[in-house]
Amino acid sequence: MIKKSLLVWLLLISGVLLAACGSKSFTVTFDSQGGTAVPAVEVEEDALVTEPTAPTREGVDGKAYSFTGWFTDEAATSAFDFETPITEDVTLYAGWTLNVVVSFETKTSETLDPVLLGEDGGTVTSAPTPTRAGYEFGGWFFGRPGLTWLESSAIEFPLEVTDSTTLYAYWEPIDSKAVSYAAGETYTWSLTADTALILNPLVYRWSHEDALVDLMATALYSTEVDWETAIADGVADYMGDFSKIENREFSIEALDYVNILVGATRFPVDSNGDEHLTPEGRYNRDAASSIMDTTWTYHIREDLMFENGVAITAETFEYSLQQYLDPLQNNFRSNIFFKTEENRSGYPIANAYEYFTGTATWDQVGFEIIDDYTFSVTTFEPVSQASAVGFGNNLRLVEPAAYEASLTADKTNSTYGTPANPYVSYGAYIIKSWDENQRVVMNKNYDYVLKGTINYKSQVIEIVDDVDQRMQLFEDGQLSVAGLTQDYYAQYAENPNVKKEWDGYPQYIILNTRGSVAEYGGTHEIPEIMLDKRFRQALFYGFDRIYYANNVYAPNTASLLHVPMDTKAYNQDPLYYSESPQYFQVLENADIDPETMGYIPSRAVDLFNAAYNDWVADGNTGPVTLKLAGTDGPFELILYQYVKQSFEELFGTDKLIVEISTNPQEAHDAVLDRMDFDIVLTSVGFGTSTGIQWQYGAIGGFAGEFWHGFGLANPFDKSAISEDNPKGYASYWIEDLEVDLSNTWAFLEELGLDEIGDNEDYMKWYNWLQEETDPDTGAVVKPAGILRETMQDVAISLYADSTPFDATAKEPFPGATTDVYNIVAAMHEAMMDWVNLIPTVTRSSAIVYADNVVITWPFYHGAFIWGPNRYRYLNTDADFADGLYNPYAQ
Repeated sequence: MIKKSLLVWLLLISGVLLAACGSKSFTVTFDSQGGTAVPAVEVEEDALVTEPTAPTREGVDGKAYSFTGWFTDEAATSAFDFETPITEDVTLYAGWTLNVVVSFETKTSETLDPVLLGEDGGTVTSAPTPTRAGYEFGGWFFGRPGLTWLESSAIEFPLEVTDSTTLYAYWEPIDSKAVSYAAGETYTWSLTADTALILNPLVYRWSHEDALVDLMATALYSTEVDWETAIADGVADYMGDFSKIENREFSIEALDYVNILVGATRFPVDSNGDEHLTPEGRYNRDAASSIMDTTWTYHIREDLMFENGVAITAETFEYSLQQYLDPLQNNFRSNIFFKTEENRSGYPIANAYEYFTGTATWDQVGFEIIDDYTFSVTTFEPVSQASAVGFGNNLRLVEPAAYEASLTADKTNSTYGTPANPYVSYGAYIIKSWDENQRVVMNKNYDYVLKGTINYKSQVIEIVDDVDQRMQLFEDGQLSVAGLTQDYYAQYAENPNVKKEWDGYPQYIILNTRGSVAEYGGTHEIPEIMLDKRFRQALFYGFDRIYYANNVYAPNTASLLHVPMDTKAYNQDPLYYSESPQYFQVLENADIDPETMGYIPSRAVDLFNAAYNDWVADGNTGPVTLKLAGTDGPFELILYQYVKQSFEELFGTDKLIVEISTNPQEAHDAVLDRMDFDIVLTSVGFGTSTGIQWQYGAIGGFAGEFWHGFGLANPFDKSAISEDNPKGYASYWIEDLEVDLSNTWAFLEELGLDEIGDNEDYMKWYNWLQEETDPDTGAVVKPAGILRETMQDVAISLYADSTPFDATAKEPFPGATTDVYNIVAAMHEAMMDWVNLIPTVTRSSAIVYADNVVITWPFYHGAFIWGPNRYRYLNTDADFADGLYNPYAQ
């Protein structure tokens, strides 16, 4: 029995072992080929493997990988069938396609599926239309901001795409007034509570009111940067390209302007139907000032409307003009539109003044409606097309129904443009709210015809008590911008967000080396030490221009020039003279660190003491007394006190006393005529930033001789009067300058004597620059191209003659600017050594912006200042998080 049981057990064990020996399994390995890992699995022989979850793979270069399945070969050409029994170890390879991906950013919580295209791109036939409560969808754009002046229209489908991209939804509020924008989307500035604020174009009195009305009106004509010409001239490679200007290859002034149509469809047309365009179809700004007529016709857009939806037609223009000239209202700005002997700057509309004074009826006024969108204006004397353009822009409109409602019962006064009856906009912004003496909130008008040029979605004007409150709000981050006054400039002077605007005039301290002018009744005796150059140099090096510009006479720019710091030879020069190598070489020659702006007190004291000791040795007794003449204004007195304090503290009142002598303006002018002073603080300049070559010579010399009355003592030196020098010209004025003008010589040589012909002025410079040799030895004593003439002769020629350097826009020949700066440097160095004037500042104003205000315009421009609003945005506005998208730069 035991043997039988053992046998059965052995048979069972044997069967199990035999069964085990007949079962096989195999490993299926998944190679994701760059995708996420997929674990291998064991599969019994002839069983099926379960398809795993598909791997994912990060895209490259903006493209996305799409998983295409598992394959039996690495090249992914033979797909694996998961219905195939596994009979051996297998490696399966992931297949991938690289897709161009077009994504859709709705800027809302709504998400949209992307479109996957082939590796080389393809066609997006259409795009979905998202929705957003309170907004109208304005299309898809390549740039996050949506509609801007650079991307002026939505994408049209079908769209060919070669690279992955994200398209951004653009939204416009259905009711702009209903939107309350966040602080990061709002540009906030301020006015003080004592500032008048009436936003009525018929009666406004102040420039800030004018600017605010401009924000709510649509001009018929405007100007913008002429990018087409800039590209053609190589100044830019595409629209909005400032790179060459930023690299100082070109001046910002190389960007010219072009006249454009805004609210009009044509420029003013004369009585013959001629618009007088250039062959290229542009407004002919050069000829427009000389094209005259008595009737000009205006054509306006048919889509202009007020914010309330009321259409603007020719009747709107007629109604508005009639209100300007209404005899009962007697509006302050009525004189824009009539001309009389007393009001010669007014526009001479026929019978306008007669209507204004009640001696003519409206039908006699020179205004005629031709059709709904065309009207003509007739004047009693010919006016230019340029003046006709000005008329069109000056006639800013009022909404008839709203204006009528704002009039008093007797029709003599209006509350239009006040919180009670706000201005009805037809421009870039509309008034959302106006809390008198608190704030004005203006939102972007999405019906404005140039809405793409407006990047600030909202502007807020905070009404502040005073400048101190304004600056505190700016410091607290509640204002986007603040104008810097004297009390605050020093605090922000080094802030990179400070933008300066040039005034165009230098200020300096005149040192009287001429003495009083007896023929004008002068009796003042200047101290003999004034004629010692060391004494004058001591005053030069002893004046702290930087502190003065930042704290005393702020906000201005410290200067070592006798002309404005922003002066150059030609408008398109990439560098001001004050930025040029020649300028810095002059400072280096004088051992002046540019960071000090010439304030070297130790040098000043050494020079002063040397001059003072010799003066005492000559029998004089100290202290030296200087009469500082000036006007009697309270602010001016602050400046004079600083000059007095600076010199007396540095040199000691035992050696120097500055006596301030002030008079009313008329009496002060007489003091200047007589030269009855020792020093005077004044500003004399030409108000232009070009032509530095003639400006320097004028200020440096002949202005003081020929233009009497400014107090300029140069170019005279009382101690130099002699039989040979009866006028007493200072040595720097009558000694030779030596200047390398190789570029000018090359130009004149290439021009040739035949071309120069009878041009005596050119011949003068040709002769000046010829090679000179020793008559006995023949040795060259002056190479060709080297100027060796007196500063007097050079300066007078540059001012009075028709020289090779004459031009305004750009240098007239290669190297002209270099040669001009060489001449100026020689004059600058001579005048700084002689010290007839002590430069203090170039007059300027300054504005500081908050960190989130981005201004893409790189430099101050004489016409565009720091650039129109289209070149500005807030980087805290989510739509501008990536900046201002420029499709032309892609």
